[in-house]
Amino acid sequence: MSNIRIVHLDADPPFDEAFRRVRADFLEMPGLQLTLPQAARLWAFDVVFCGEVLAALVEARFLVHSRDTFIRAEG
Repeated sequence: MSNIRIVHLDADPPFDEAFRRVRADFLEMPGLQLTLPQAARLWAFDVVFCGEVLAALVEARFLVHSRDTFIRAEG
């Protein structure tokens, strides 16, 4: 079991659903690398909402943000 910290659990159901969906997709697709605009298109989120979800995943140390690209953190 991973020690990923869920940041906004039960605070906002649509946000939590998006958080879990994005996390699951990164788990299912090793090596997935996306910019914010690409991620927003992939998941059909508006850019602001998508940025908040990705930022929460970075804060949870699940993703890393490097050179405008979001990638899954190692380890």
